[in-house]
Amino acid sequence: MSKDLQKRSTVVRMMSALSMSKVECRQAFLQDNGETYDKIIVGAVVPRRGPEDDWQILLLKRAAHEHFYPNVFEIPGGKVEDSDATILDAVKREVREETGTEVEQVIGTIESFNYSVDRKAPAADETETTVKSMSLQLNFVCAVTHHNVKVNPEEHSEARFVIRSQIKELEMTESMRAVVEDGFVWFAEHTCSPIEEMKILSPSKS
Repeated sequence: MSKDLQKRSTVVRMMSALSMSKVECRQAFLQDNGETYDKIIVGAVVPRRGPEDDWQILLLKRAAHEHFYPNVFEIPGGKVEDSDATILDAVKREVREETGTEVEQVIGTIESFNYSVDRKAPAADETETTVKSMSLQLNFVCAVTHHNVKVNPEEHSEARFVIRSQIKELEMTESMRAVVEDGFVWFAEHTCSPIEEMKILSPSKS
């Protein structure tokens, strides 16, 4: 399969995940060893046009009290809950909870990534054992209703729309940095019609 066809196939597969339930998604996206992921995470790449007509992406700074990756920047997103009817519902909920805005439309996909987290858990002999949890993060490009972002202080301390040259100045995991870089590549590769441009980049309340 050519790279173009493989890329298109991945996009179709990712977009089809939006209508899946959490259970369906865990069965559709398996680890390389054939096992299901412990968690499905969703991420939202939220773009806008800056004052100099440059692309910007919304990043949130994790709160200082977070156990994992405090004070690190990331895109909006989080774990798919059992209460989310579909993956799309999870994307909308996470963006709403973390930014105070609403997802108007999912317009594209960015490459997913997986990661593991080690946690301490009680063992049978009343000691502690280390348990490894595997997560898959599915990333989507999302148009939102407005850009007046209001962070949830329980999770984040700051919100920034950044241009590509600013990425290297911010503390991020390498996987997250790759997602943001891929986001800027995605914008460069996709020419929007005037209507799409208006929806994605110039919401009525920016």
